Amino acid sequence: MPVAFEVTIAPGDTLDSVLGHAGIPGTVRAEAALALSGVYDLTDLRPGHRIEWTAASGDPASLTRLSLFVEDGVEIALSFDGPIAAQRREPPVRETDRRETLTLDGTLYDALMARNAPERFAVDLTALLAGQVDFRRDLKGGETFALVWQEDQLPDGSIAGEPRLSYARLELSDRVLELVATEAAGPVIVFEDGEAVQRSAAPILGARLSSVFGRRNHPVLGGVRMHTGIDYAAPVGTEVSATGAGRVIFAGTIRGYGTTIDIDHGGGVVTRYAHLSEIAEDVRVGSRVKAGDEIGAVGATGLVSGPNLHYEVRVDGRPVDPKDQDALPEQEIASADDLNALATWRSETGFISGTDGERG
Repeated sequence: MPVAFEVTIAPGDTLDSVLGHAGIPGTVRAEAALALSGVYDLTDLRPGHRIEWTAASGDPASLTRLSLFVEDGVEIALSFDGPIAAQRREPPVRETDRRETLTLDGTLYDALMARNAPERFAVDLTALLAGQVDFRRDLKGGETFALVWQEDQLPDGSIAGEPRLSYARLELSDRVLELVATEAAGPVIVFEDGEAVQRSAAPILGARLSSVFGRRNHPVLGGVRMHTGIDYAAPVGTEVSATGAGRVIFAGTIRGYGTTIDIDHGGGVVTRYAHLSEIAEDVRVGSRVKAGDEIGAVGATGLVSGPNLHYEVRVDGRPVDPKDQDALPEQEIASADDLNALATWRSETGFISGTDGERG
């Protein structure tokens, strides 16, 4: 009678170590790994993922079924009927609209947590609105922040993938800022009192802000030194985007910074993206980029203590805090589609009350 096994991946585990510990012969493990790697990168196995398999009673070598259950409910299944073959099975997902109105009596992070909204938006919104508002100095308390985003819900109610921000409205004492995203991972248009003032993109989405601009204890060299940008901690390979339109003036290696890209945005403004693991194929000196274009990937090159993106803004050669207002020049005239999207979301924000709306 077949016997079923289930193992949850623990830190340090690999597919081979788990199956080997269960007594499955090396030849069978090698065949299974070869088939699975055709549809899934086995180095992406993480603690919390599951391995399930069935073997004939008393014979670990006689596998009849093996599946990996990985991120977002995805199953990687092996068939042992005939030649070993792997299949990737995506679960059905249901896209839902989430809408929340927050009152900012503390930090944006605290307000998001209080309403069970994605905490990653605290970093994302700070970066996307950096040219228009300083979240440390401009907020006095009591401001209203309305958000609309989309999530993919699995049959068990859990969320697959990352949330996608579509609209944000921040009501300050003297003005109203609105952010409209017309593409899932592209740039956003920022409006002030209904006028388009900026097309921008965060240099990275979903990352953790690990170091701010200013003097700090250097994590590698030690001692107090000036930190000329901000750092975002993220896994190696995470996409890095240009924050504004411009021309690439450097793409290579700089001592300390590692693999680096510099973009000239005009008006004396240059942005720097450092510690990269790679530079996108079409990014080279002289290339033109737009806000939101993928230019590289997070790495750990140069003087770093771990994978992160170092993002820097220089004005006339002098580093400035990327979160300061007007750090990047105004570059945008809104298109008809952008204005239509703003009108649509404005009409819908009147219904934001913390309830969900399902789509699809």
